[in-house]
Amino acid sequence: MIGIDLVEHKDIYDKSEAFIKRVLSEMEFAIYQKITNKKRQVEYIASRFASKEALLKAYKKFPQHIDLKDISILNDPQTNAPYISCSKLNDKLEISITHTDNYSMAVVILHP
Repeated sequence: MIGIDLVEHKDIYDKSEAFIKRVLSEMEFAIYQKITNKKRQVEYIASRFASKEALLKAYKKFPQHIDLKDISILNDPQTNAPYISCSKLNDKLEISITHTDNYSMAVVILHP
């Protein structure tokens, strides 16, 4: 199954810290806090939000026991490729993320 989502950066630019903390896991929030460039912060939040929405769409019905904060979209330290980390999900998941100056997009493939 496949899920895709697109987020416009202007929709994220002025979001509150409460929204950010609702979307980002603790690990993601720690990474976010180290980003000093506002444009890069917006890209980071938008890409994580798009990734989690794409994940939801891949499942068609998101597992009830999982909150967005339970999911981390991280980058492999060697390849910088994104991957999904969630101890509550056992399925094989693949992810691809891209962004332009104005949009972030994510595609998730679920192999149940």
